[in-house]
Amino acid sequence: TSTTSTSQDTPRNLFGFKDGTANVKAEEPEALAEHVWVGPDDDPAAGWLAGGSYLAARRINMTIEVWDRQPLGDQEAFIGRTKGTGAPLSGGSEHTEPDFEMPGSNDTTVIAPDAHVRVVHPDMHSGARMLRRGYNFVDGSNDLGGLDAGLFFIAFVRDPRTGFIPVQNAMAKQDSLMEYLRFTGSALFAVPPGVGEGEYVGQRLLG
Repeated sequence: TSTTSTSQDTPRNLFGFKDGTANVKAEEPEALAEHVWVGPDDDPAAGWLAGGSYLAARRINMTIEVWDRQPLGDQEAFIGRTKGTGAPLSGGSEHTEPDFEMPGSNDTTVIAPDAHVRVVHPDMHSGARMLRRGYNFVDGSNDLGGLDAGLFFIAFVRDPRTGFIPVQNAMAKQDSLMEYLRFTGSALFAVPPGVGEGEYVGQRLLG
């Protein structure tokens, strides 16, 4: 899941929705520099990581059978986007910015306060974005006969303290989608920068 170029179509996750619409793209070098690559002055004690990144990984089981029993309107309300086109419920096309203030019915907004797209949106996290490289998985069935399936979530961020952890905490506290997700694995890695001719990976750390 998640496109990394504007030339690609957005893939769908196992809930049937487009996944990673707002991903950082290769055509956004300034965004990559701001949100993905570790800067030379980010951590004086870890200069060897400058030009590299942090990789956050989470294995997310999705209760697909329970999800599939929900009406389409409820599914779209949980996500905050239409299932067909991926457009925000506030209107437009897939890549139209959501309007979180647009009034809806029952004295609330069209995009609910606990909709996934609102909870994780960069506007709610000081503009933080991440470079996602997720993968759908199906690992057979569980002990109850349900699908052992979901999303292996991978994201590269410049600083997990600002670019990843706050987003995950917000999801845990208020995201309506959490009723259908179960996190079964989590890890964080430091990824050294690329190498030039005659160099090896991690040379600034190990040399």
